[in-house]
Amino acid sequence: MLDDACRHLQDYLVPILALLPENPEPRLKPIGSGTLVEIEGTYHILTAAHVWHKTSGAEQIVLPLSDYPSSFSIRRENISAKELWFDNDNEWGPDLALLRLARPFVSTIEAHKSFLNLSRERATLASCAPATAKGYWAVTGMVGEFNEVQPRPEARSIEANIHARAFFSAIHQTHERNGYDFLDASANLKLPGVPSSFGGVSGGGLWEVGLSMTKSGNISWDGRRHFRGVAFWQLADADGRQVIRCHGPRSIFEKAWESWGLPQDG
Repeated sequence: MLDDACRHLQDYLVPILALLPENPEPRLKPIGSGTLVEIEGTYHILTAAHVWHKTSGAEQIVLPLSDYPSSFSIRRENISAKELWFDNDNEWGPDLALLRLARPFVSTIEAHKSFLNLSRERATLASCAPATAKGYWAVTGMVGEFNEVQPRPEARSIEANIHARAFFSAIHQTHERNGYDFLDASANLKLPGVPSSFGGVSGGGLWEVGLSMTKSGNISWDGRRHFRGVAFWQLADADGRQVIRCHGPRSIFEKAWESWGLPQDG
């Protein structure tokens, strides 16, 4: 059941890599993660601003789109960015970026992935408030420490094995600061398959997943998922668990939405 939910959420997830023009050979560097979104007929990657900043100096942005060997890249100059960033890389942000994709690139991406209708997610938020106290949540993103990047100079190529996952959790704590909301998902590092660091997950999506349990203990997923935020920071809590801090829905659908001049209706 969780595998089904994971596959569904990963359909909107895109790892972000930068191809850096270094000598003697270019270097491919995993940077972070993003969520493919549509807003009133325009197509974007919603991510963290610091992820976009890390691509500075890159010739191309590489986006892994499939489970089989493939290559897809966009010249960085062909991506336009809207940011919400005060040049203060810290745990309270703001740290959001919306990267607009030109239409010719969208058709290639849509052959492998889906774009989330972000305007619809915003419209339904009022009638479906987040259940942070007892809901079931997932953070999607690229797992940096599981990636393998191997230059192949003899073939003038670079081979990369990129791992992207959905991490299921509860909301550990919520915060409000300067009109922004923050949701902290936590991870038990002692569990199998959990990385020691969540580097690479930055920019990935925070989702509320419609899981339920019967009195007999059977768990089911009704197919519902609601996009709630963007991961951008990690820190350890007092119990030694790793916390993934995410901008919440108010930060995205109110603060960023207004700052970026996005359509208010629809």
